Amino acid sequence: MSEEEDNLIPVTDIKQYHFCPRIIYFMRVLGVEERTTEYEEIGKEAHLEFHRKEKRRTTLFGGKNIRIEQKWTALRLKSEKLGIEGMIDMVVKTKEGYAIVEYKTMKMPKKIPPAHLYQAAAYAMLVEEAFKTIVRKLYVYYEKSGKFVEIPMTESIRKHVIWTIERIRNIIEKEKLPPVKTSRKCKSCGYKWICKEA
Repeated sequence: MSEEEDNLIPVTDIKQYHFCPRIIYFMRVLGVEERTTEYEEIGKEAHLEFHRKEKRRTTLFGGKNIRIEQKWTALRLKSEKLGIEGMIDMVVKTKEGYAIVEYKTMKMPKKIPPAHLYQAAAYAMLVEEAFKTIVRKLYVYYEKSGKFVEIPMTESIRKHVIWTIERIRNIIEKEKLPPVKTSRKCKSCGYKWICKEA
């Protein structure tokens, strides 16, 4: 493995950054692992089941509207140019082009969280580079609701992904703990025990 590959940022770090930038510091600077919860274990099982079901489907999410011409599930890609790597839940090719499907076990929120949006967008950018194509749509599927959000992939979203990667690198290289921004999310964070100490 080359030194560049060692420095690739997992796309899940983009999700973590948008949940809370301090998590990047705890994980990548201090090397502290999040405590695995029962909910996360259930989530892993649900992801496996999602991949199993989707392998045999010919339409997106079992609906009749979006016919799939080609698909890839659990696709691992990396980009030294972007400095990221990750495993994409699903890439589909339809008559409209390529799209990303990001699977979440939770209920569909009223508004898509930035963490979900930019994680899916980063996967789209990996696909664009690897497949030499343009991804026009992102889908985030919320399993508990059985519903999905469709988001057009825009240039401003791509720019924000690049910005996020730079911010993550900055935290890691400068070893600087981002300031606290207390919110309701803190209650469910697996790092709150160390966050209070920092």
